[in-house]
Amino acid sequence: MTLLFLDISGGEILVILVLVLLFFGSKGIPDVARTLGRTMRQLRDASNQVQREIQKETNVVKRGFDQQKAQFRIEEPEHRKPSVPISSAPDLPSVRQPGEEPGPGEQNGPGA
Repeated sequence: MTLLFLDISGGEILVILVLVLLFFGSKGIPDVARTLGRTMRQLRDASNQVQREIQKETNVVKRGFDQQKAQFRIEEPEHRKPSVPISSAPDLPSVRQPGEEPGPGEQNGPGA
């Protein structure tokens, strides 16, 4: 990942180092570097701690969700279940169109 605002050349780095040397002196540079190193380590440790806390809480929530999911079993609503199984449903008479002749085994009329 390239950070465009940190795109500095060798000459710019040299100017920065000369300014740091003039500002802090040769004896103060090790102290500044040590302080900078400690600060960076503390920031990294704090970042890692936040990540661990987030992961820990995420696992707690996930575990609770999985427990709730295991307790509840989703069933089909009663109004969606057929009251009589399809295989044992009675045979319904076929509907004839007006003028159509009755088939074999069918009655000829309403009372016949």
